[in-house]
Amino acid sequence: STFDRRLRAGRAMSFSNKQRELQGKMEEMVQTLDARTIMPKRKSAFLEMAKCCDLSDPQAYQQCVARAQQPEQRASQAVQQEMGEFQNRLQRAIQNCQDEVKDGGYRDQNRAQNVFSACVEKVFDKHIGMVGDVKKRLEKALK
Repeated sequence: STFDRRLRAGRAMSFSNKQRELQGKMEEMVQTLDARTIMPKRKSAFLEMAKCCDLSDPQAYQQCVARAQQPEQRASQAVQQEMGEFQNRLQRAIQNCQDEVKDGGYRDQNRAQNVFSACVEKVFDKHIGMVGDVKKRLEKALK
């Protein structure tokens, strides 16, 4: 029916709005962490690497550069790991929605789509709410 098509279109729009909202919050969090913690570590690494250039022994120079880069590398790895885990959790939750619809045995495709869309919308709401916790864990890891 026309109502079902409008409902599906509205859910799809809401779904993509939630996806954009989550993406925006995650990007904002990463930019904030980058500005507050990673960039200062990067600056410190460059300043330390500049001092390494005063060393005459090539092996000592390489070791000095490697040591100087470690804090920034650890910070970047922590962010990548946390973001990867978050993405995996999101994907698993969406997969659960797909499984629920599949297991529901819906004969009506519109009904199945509505159930899936409602489930995914809840998933995005939950994950939007988790951004603050992710940020706290990262801030702790980046100290």
